[in-house]
Amino acid sequence: MQTYEVIGRHITFGIGTELKLSESQAESRADSLKIKRKEIFEVVHPVQFKQGEKITISPESLTKSLLENLKEISDKKPDGNKVEVPTEYPCIQHISFGKYNVFDAEKNLLTPKPIKKDEAEKIFTEISKKTEPYDNANEDEENSEKKQSENSANNGS
Repeated sequence: MQTYEVIGRHITFGIGTELKLSESQAESRADSLKIKRKEIFEVVHPVQFKQGEKITISPESLTKSLLENLKEISDKKPDGNKVEVPTEYPCIQHISFGKYNVFDAEKNLLTPKPIKKDEAEKIFTEISKKTEPYDNANEDEENSEKKQSENSANNGS
């Protein structure tokens, strides 16, 4: 099971869904839930959660439309709401479940909102191609300038 925060206005889980809930969450929805075991409940009538609430559910139970209203919270990090800041640019930054940002070499965010991994990789590949020849061209220029100055120094002595 994985913990998520509701980021949409609200989210509704259908009958048969198993959720791990806090005592207060379960109490306020007691008529819609059946206890399976400690802190694990089965939905018997559709149940709704509002923005900001945290729920724990098996990721396999989630549809794409549900995932659009949830943000995965890592149990491993105490600061689970913080996204890791990239250290190398250009790069792809993982934001949340299936969502990514893309940055160029100047640390500019290229995606107005998080996008799917395959789209992010496509953009990253394109910007990598653009920056590589430029970097190599600069190196070639520097090398040829270096050779010219070395040749001048050698010829002058």
